[in-house]
Amino acid sequence: MESHSASFDPESSESITDAHSRLLLETLVASTPVGLAVVDMEQRFVQVNDALAAMNGIPRAAHLGRKVQEIVPEMWPTLRLQYQRILEGGTAQTVEVSGATPKEVGVERHFLVSYYPVRTPAGVLLGIGVIVAEITEQRRAHEALRASEQRYRSLVEAMAQPVWTTNARGEVVEPAPRWLAFTGQTHEEHLGLGWLAAIHPEDRKRVVRGWVESLRTKTSYRGEFRLRFHAGGYRDVVGRAVPVFGDKGAIREWVSTAEDITDRKQAEARAENERARLRAVLTSAPASIALLTGKEQVFTLVNPLYKRLSQGAELLGTSVRNAEQLKCLHYSRMLEKAYTSGEPVMEKEIAVTTDFQGEGVEATRRFDLVCQPLRDLSGQVDSVLSFAIDVTERVEARKKLEEWAASLRNQQQWLEAVLDRTPVALILVAPRTGRILFANQAARQMAGGDFPGGLRAESYSGAHRFTDETGRELSMDEIPGVRAAKGSPVHGEPVIWHTPTGHYSLLVEAAPLPAQHGHPAAILLALQDVTELRKTQAQLQHAVSLRDEFLTVASHELKTPLTPLQLKLQSLVRDAQSAQTLETLRERVTRTAETVSGQVRKMTTLINDLLEVTQLTGPSAPLRLEDVDLADVVRKEVERFQAQAAKAGCELIIEAAPGVAGRWDRHRLEQVVSSLLSNALKYGAGHPVTIRVEKGLGRARLSVKDEGIGIAQGSLQAIFEKFTRAVSTRHYGGLGLGLFITRQIVEAHHGTLRAESQPGKGATFIVELPVSD
Repeated sequence: MESHSASFDPESSESITDAHSRLLLETLVASTPVGLAVVDMEQRFVQVNDALAAMNGIPRAAHLGRKVQEIVPEMWPTLRLQYQRILEGGTAQTVEVSGATPKEVGVERHFLVSYYPVRTPAGVLLGIGVIVAEITEQRRAHEALRASEQRYRSLVEAMAQPVWTTNARGEVVEPAPRWLAFTGQTHEEHLGLGWLAAIHPEDRKRVVRGWVESLRTKTSYRGEFRLRFHAGGYRDVVGRAVPVFGDKGAIREWVSTAEDITDRKQAEARAENERARLRAVLTSAPASIALLTGKEQVFTLVNPLYKRLSQGAELLGTSVRNAEQLKCLHYSRMLEKAYTSGEPVMEKEIAVTTDFQGEGVEATRRFDLVCQPLRDLSGQVDSVLSFAIDVTERVEARKKLEEWAASLRNQQQWLEAVLDRTPVALILVAPRTGRILFANQAARQMAGGDFPGGLRAESYSGAHRFTDETGRELSMDEIPGVRAAKGSPVHGEPVIWHTPTGHYSLLVEAAPLPAQHGHPAAILLALQDVTELRKTQAQLQHAVSLRDEFLTVASHELKTPLTPLQLKLQSLVRDAQSAQTLETLRERVTRTAETVSGQVRKMTTLINDLLEVTQLTGPSAPLRLEDVDLADVVRKEVERFQAQAAKAGCELIIEAAPGVAGRWDRHRLEQVVSSLLSNALKYGAGHPVTIRVEKGLGRARLSVKDEGIGIAQGSLQAIFEKFTRAVSTRHYGGLGLGLFITRQIVEAHHGTLRAESQPGKGATFIVELPVSD
């Protein structure tokens, strides 16, 4: 700029050169927030103003929540690099981008776009701010002007402009091909003074007067007028005529040219429009703008808002260092840094306290300030543009949003804490993808801290499997949680979840939760653990089954001794009626009495077992403890079973070490030995039975080993339950209570009872009891 000061007076603005005006305009457009937007870390619009929405041709509301790539897909390959640069830690930068937007599909448009990182006070990157100014018309005008200038130079170089000669009186006497080609006149039409007919009627008189004056004064002619163009209409030209003098000083002829200045005038008009636009931007921009020239930081341009914020002071021609209203060392240093470094200097949310309204009341507002260096035609920095925008409302709104966000976070944390301590397992999953959004403590404990990552089949294999209540593994489409994520209703559906911590019987309930309060839509899965309930049900069903089986067996076993007893009594009656002698009757009564006594003993044993179970399952009867030698108990019981062993074809072998004694209930131990011997003789008939008594590690050990049919591995624990047997009742009698009673007696003595066996190789029952010190 040639002048060191400027204002909004149109006459003074003429002092700004076209090149400098364009440079200033481009800088202002690059810095002025004509279009504003803020995008988050995923390039989704979180804020956009109406100006940018109008540029894109899409309503403002339709921008929010959508990615930049969705709004301007054709320009995204160019824009993506700028967003990526900011995300990778880059600083603010202004670039020119070109491309088509939905507003004018297929039409290339030009924009100046500024990108800057949006950070928290702590420096954490929140998103990217964008300032957009459209320069399509300026770019087109610039290209047109450049093309016009190039065309003009080519025309001049090729002498394509109309050139003709006239005689001393200004009459055409020789053909002028370039004139004819430009105007479209015929040879006859332009001869003599006919060439004047090609000039616009409104300009012709003025041209004739000037031409006559040049003829009279014999001086060169120069005049601007409109000349008819062969393609139609008129073109603006500058006509020049130079006299050619003869040897005697008389005019011999005139050489004339018509320079087509149409493009130049249009360019000048565009430049004037740019200047007018510059003035409009300066006066209407919602920002405080000033231009300061030289190292002394002298004001050469101030817009109305800047002047109002400086309390109406006349700043033009003064240095910022001397302005009383603007005495701010920090502001001056920012301007100086931009001037000396040639790089923009920016500072955000500067607090300024002054009387903004001119009402004598001071207030504090915050501004984003940019000091942008401007260069002259030689590329040297000659001035600095000060650009400040009031962001007070934005700062206050952000603080309110932060307060609201903190409040919502506290509420969410409280709600999550409540949900986390709920005993029912709760899981939030994303619709369609099945991604886990939240899982409370009960759910995490079930899963072992890990969950399937989504709707992928491989996620539901291995540690995480789902089966139905029959044990059949469910496919992906059958899993209740997967079905709920895909939108299917799920209400109280049973499923068994197999996880690293175990397997759980669940009733699954699903409910959709709509998006609200900033949270996306989700599916709530409630997993009610009914594992213990299922176990209890199974135990009850098993108990009922055992009860029914026991009643069947008991009725059969109780009837078994009654039938032969009745038959013997009937036989005895017949014998009494038919006996010939008293001696014969006595013999038959004696034999029958022995048989009847055996059946009575058998029934007594069955009844005693039932009474024993009743006592053991009721309140515990106190043990009658005394000093007992275990080997002595074994020998007496073996002696009692000799007759039964002989009948079963079994040899009873005793291996009893002396001195194995303890404080025990003798009668109860006799029951234990009797039960184990009876069991061994029943299932090991025809084979020897070994009874061993020994002591070791502070415990007495009693083992009864038979070599009979043995016990399957799956029944080694079950045989100690009530009414349970490992063999069919058709081949072996009994109520299935003997081993249950035996175990109860052993455990009452703080001992243990277990069995070791293989099918076909006999069984060994081992009793361990604490011994006396």
